[in-house]
Amino acid sequence: MESRKITVEIDQNGQKTERDIEILKNETYESLLKKLNINEETVLVFNNKKPVPYDDVIESGKIQILKVVFDQ
Repeated sequence: MESRKITVEIDQNGQKTERDIEILKNETYESLLKKLNINEETVLVFNNKKPVPYDDVIESGKIQILKVVFDQ
């Protein structure tokens, strides 16, 4: 199956890290989160600064994962 590389920026508590990830052609944001061992209930995912549903196929663009912190 055809694959490609994308760069993912992860923002956690203001600390940004970037990772290059190999994904399949029709991979979804949900499967990307699983690959990164990130609980989908704790993050928001953006592509080109627009929020995306987890079940959408990953489009080219700048992928950002923002970890959301809730005060208890």
